[in-house]
Order: sequence, then C-alpha cells, then structure tokens
Amino acid sequence: MSEDVTTMQQLVELLPARIWYLTSNGTDMWCRRPYGFLFSTGQAAETFAKDMGTGEELFAIGMEAGALISDDVLSGLRATSVTRLFIDPTFDKDSGDVHGKILRLSPLT
Repeated sequence: MSEDVTTMQQLVELLPARIWYLTSNGTDMWCRRPYGFLFSTGQAAETFAKDMGTGEELFAIGMEAGALISDDVLSGLRATSVTRLFIDPTFDKDSGDVHGKILRLSPLT
C-alpha cells in the first residue's frame, strides 16, 4: 500500500509516537535512494540492517516522531532524492525484496 504524504502532520499521524532509523554516523539517516526506512523499534531496525547485509556498521537511533519529522526534514529528504519511506520494512533473504508499508513523499506545490 502506498499513500501520498505532503505535510509533516500527515506523516506524524501515520507513525508510532517513537520512531527509529538507521545511521552510520549518529545523525544522518541511512537510505537506499529513492527509499528511506523508519521502524517502530530499534531492534527491528537493527535486525533489518543485519538481514539486508549492507556491509556498513549501522545502528538505530530513536526519537519522538514529531521531533524527527519536520517540514525541513521532509524537504531535505526530497532534495536528496528520497521519495519513498518504508515503515517497518522486512527483508526477504531469498528474493532480496523489501516489503512493508510505503509512504510516498509528494512534491511540494
């Protein structure tokens, strides 16, 4: 299922109160353009990274959804060509596919 998200409020309403993302440096979200990844738990994030076998030393950082996701952050994601956000994705080791709810970041008008 894919849903268009145009505002911070729409995104926050779709997320759990606390969200987690993967990072290699403690600040920047790890992504695979055009996809970014958000998780309900840190364990889910780190399991996803291990299953995916990125070859990078990734760890999870958790924050309140409203504090992490702002219009500036959404604009930054769009500017770096991240146009889809997976929510609680899973990685299928057999097929190499990623599954989960995808939110599409609509262009600002």
